Amino acid sequence: MIAVFLGAGFSSVGGVPLASQLFDRRPQADIILRENLIARVLNGWDYWYHKTGGTPEQYLTHLETYTGRQWYDAVWYVALTVVLQTPRVRIAGVRPAVSHHTLNLTSGVDVHEAFWTILFKETTDVAVLTTNYDILAERGLRLTSRPRLPRPGFHYGNGPEELKGRGYPGVFRSRLSRTEGTVPLIKLHGSVSWAVGADGIDHYHDCRPAIRGDAAIIAPASEKSVPRTFRLVWDTAALVLRKSDIWIIVGYSFPTYDEAINALFRSNASHQPIVHVLNSDPCVVSRLQMMLPKTSIHAHEGLPNSLCELPMMLR
Repeated sequence: MIAVFLGAGFSSVGGVPLASQLFDRRPQADIILRENLIARVLNGWDYWYHKTGGTPEQYLTHLETYTGRQWYDAVWYVALTVVLQTPRVRIAGVRPAVSHHTLNLTSGVDVHEAFWTILFKETTDVAVLTTNYDILAERGLRLTSRPRLPRPGFHYGNGPEELKGRGYPGVFRSRLSRTEGTVPLIKLHGSVSWAVGADGIDHYHDCRPAIRGDAAIIAPASEKSVPRTFRLVWDTAALVLRKSDIWIIVGYSFPTYDEAINALFRSNASHQPIVHVLNSDPCVVSRLQMMLPKTSIHAHEGLPNSLCELPMMLR
């Protein structure tokens, strides 16, 4: 099996902000409730930043310590900001609404589509892991198999399932609402299309959890821990890494503060997989070599420059 790990650099190619860019731009909301939320969070950030000069991750860590209204608002803001990078605000009936945030649309990112096409022309024995909240991976992999593309489709680690929701708001309806593919997609930090339900994590066909404020995500604070709700997701990721002889790591920098992710890689590399790192920063390979001293690690440029080398990595 081949494990493909997608970091923030993969999604940034598609226009999704990095953690360091979360407060750089004011996202366009659809209703006053969400406009007020955005204003509150940005005002809080501006005050704290001018007082401390810290980073967005440090600010979120500061808010998480107190777990009050500001922390809840900040998590909602993070999820909403990620969603509002790709959908549109349009009139539904007589009111503005966020549309085009369902999983069944294509990614619209040429580099991503080329990456998946090259990958799946070589093999479908693939599992995809990511720390990204957005739905670009879902849109690239497709909900169901498309042999002509080629795309094998994905599932969230437990095989085909019925997804909740069929368009939000209700005027934007969609027919396809199942994952029917063969590629496990393991989202370690949650998703803008996930919410915590009575029996665990509910997977939606659209991004309504991020829009309404209850997305199941682990916010990018500088000291992440793994909530109990995500334990099954992380256990599945560990199993995938142990079973994979080749790891392809795209756009992830292995920051020292992300101890949980670093530990996940360290503790599941005893079989010494071949590791390909697609990242133009040479420091990333150095960090990974210190973490995995007995593992064969190969450095490549980031996307799109490394696309021509991808077939060689897979062989």
